[in-house]
Order: sequence, then structure tokens, then C-alpha cells
Amino acid sequence: MAFERSSRGKPDPGLEQAAEFGDPRAMMRLARFFERRDPDQAQRWLHDAVEAGESEAMYRLAELLTARQQDQARHWYRRAAEAEHLQAMYAMGTTGDDLEERGRWLRRAAQKGHVDAKLELGRALRDRELPEEAERWLRAAAEDGGEQWVEPLDPAKIDAGLGPRHQACLDLVALLTAQGRLDEATQWRDRAKRILNWESNVNRSFFRRAGTGTVVVTAVVATAVIPFVQALISKAAEDAYGQARALVQRMLRRSSTQHEAGNGATLLIADDPDAHITLCLWSDVTDEALRALASLDLDELTAQRPDRGRIRLVWNPANSRWQIRGDQRDQ
Repeated sequence: MAFERSSRGKPDPGLEQAAEFGDPRAMMRLARFFERRDPDQAQRWLHDAVEAGESEAMYRLAELLTARQQDQARHWYRRAAEAEHLQAMYAMGTTGDDLEERGRWLRRAAQKGHVDAKLELGRALRDRELPEEAERWLRAAAEDGGEQWVEPLDPAKIDAGLGPRHQACLDLVALLTAQGRLDEATQWRDRAKRILNWESNVNRSFFRRAGTGTVVVTAVVATAVIPFVQALISKAAEDAYGQARALVQRMLRRSSTQHEAGNGATLLIADDPDAHITLCLWSDVTDEALRALASLDLDELTAQRPDRGRIRLVWNPANSRWQIRGDQRDQ
């Protein structure tokens, strides 16, 4: 059978099942579902995802706690930043304990490519009357990413020109004008207009698409897991994993009675009632995960099991391993 992503008040039951099995990606999706409905539940799933090694969970936990427990939020921002989470580094650059710490994190985030950090670092250096270095970082922000995607703005503020690249252009105009470099200032003013028009079009397009929503199907199917995995492995050996993914997609399509997955990955839970094995597999499964799955001897795993409890296989990208969990009895 197949489930839609969620009803109004309850998350996808298959997603809950995978999260309970220990799938960190399912934990993150559940936390997203509960963020506005039940923050305590969201916090619980984010804590579990942190224990599974997800730095994104640390950052989202900080975001969740910002309005309620600022000290705890700062703790998780710092943990995520220390784990090289880029957005958390920028957050520490604006919420750190003192000016020195904020400056250190802001520079690290800028050096790793965070466009807002480049802008803020350029402004800070300008205010400290270091125009040459300020210009370098403002240029880096203005030129960031070429014509690539930018984070959507509030649709009511699109025309205000609040994108970091547009702001960096305007700051460069002011800086260059103050130095008498009027021709260069004019060039950056023209570029600011082009960027503003582009960002406005991109963001309006985003909000039109977002209104339609995204259907994500979690398929829960009864299958013989060991032959299914063996088929996956044989397909993976044929053409570098492309056919293996196609096999997963075909299984998902057969399992879905009404809906197909739209944007984003779909979760397949293959449950083998005879071998007592449950496999959680995402439709965008990586080559690394398939290679690791191929190295598992499921026959030996079931033969050596000390009881007839259920075995659950869940891929953990944080440590690049399949988690193998067992029960003392079937549930």
C-alpha cells in the first residue's frame, strides 16, 4: 500500500516508521512536519537526528529554539558551526558572544562561500575604514554565483532589492563614488539594476510554483527482501547503479495507488514477513549506499541472528554505513 505525504494533522505513517527504525533523513522530514504543529515533537526528532550525526539537525534545532531558549539556541548554532555547517557559521557571525568571535565566524563563513557573510564582512571592513579589503569582499558578494539560484525573499519585499548580491552592488557604488571612481560606480549601478530584475523574476517564479505543493509518497510494500537486494546488486553491477535506481522507482510506481512522487526523494520501505527483514531505501539512493548494500551478506545475517526478531536496515550517510537493528520479538 502507499501513503500520501501526510494528512492535515498526522505525518505519513511510513515516514514515522522509518524514523523509528533510525533513518536520519526520515527524522529530519518529521521534524519539518512538526515544527509549527508541535515544536516539542520537532525538537525530539531533531535531537535523534543529531545523535545520528546530522549537522543540519543541529542548525535546525538552533532555529527552533531561538525564540524560546536563546542560550540553548546559541549552543546548537556553535555545535553546527564547529561541524562545518555553513549557515550556522554565518549565524555565529551575527549572534556570537562578542565582537571577536562574531568576526571570526563571519570571516570563516565568507571564506567558505556564504554570500551574506561576504556582504556583512565587506560592510564591517568598510566601517573599520579598510576600503581595499572591504571592496574585495563586496565584489565577491556582488559576483557570487553568477546567475544561479538565490534564497527566495518575502514576496512582499521582492521589489525592495533585499538580495545580498544587489545590496553588495549598491554598497560598491557608494564606496567607489566616495573614492571618485565614478565610471566604475556607474557600471556597478547598472549591474545592480540587472541583478534586481533577475532576482525579482526568480523569486516570483518560486512563489508561483510553491503554491501547488509537492506530493511525496512513502511506499510500504511486502516483498522478499533478499532476492530484491540481490536484484539491486546485479543491476548496480551492470551500469554503475543507474538500473538499480530504476528498479527502486519501478517498485515505487507499482506500490502507489493514486499518487506519484513529485519533487524530492521518495521513501521505499520493503518488508519481508518471511525473512523478518525490513529495508528502508530512498529513491535517490547513492552509489556509496548501493556499494555498501552489495557488501552485506543478508543470508548470513539472518542465519546468525540469535532470535526470530526483525532486522531493520537503514542507511546512515553521516557514517556511510548501513545500520542493522534487531528486535527481541516481532512487532
